[in-house]
Amino acid sequence: MPDAVLEITDGTFRAATESGVALVEFYGAWCPPCKQLEPVMEKLARDYADRAVIAKLNVDEYGEAAVDNSIEDIPTIVVFKHGAEVERLFGAQGIETLAETLNRWLA
Repeated sequence: MPDAVLEITDGTFRAATESGVALVEFYGAWCPPCKQLEPVMEKLARDYADRAVIAKLNVDEYGEAAVDNSIEDIPTIVVFKHGAEVERLFGAQGIETLAETLNRWLA
């Protein structure tokens, strides 16, 4: 798995989330809280490179996946395990919260 945040699209969404654990941030490039999450997501991508997919999807460019996942506000962070949503968080989250969430689903 990559050690950088994976940029996914409507076309790559399923492949990125269908096996193992994936944490996906639904974001907008213009969104200040989304920008606050950038270093957090980058650290998660490095720390969990061999254990989970850390990805983000731009809802303005790839609305189909956002609609399919009932994304109403950004940032919304969704954790998937083997393709199924298992947890959802709203707003900018700290590294500790996201790491605890990932660890819970990786256990």
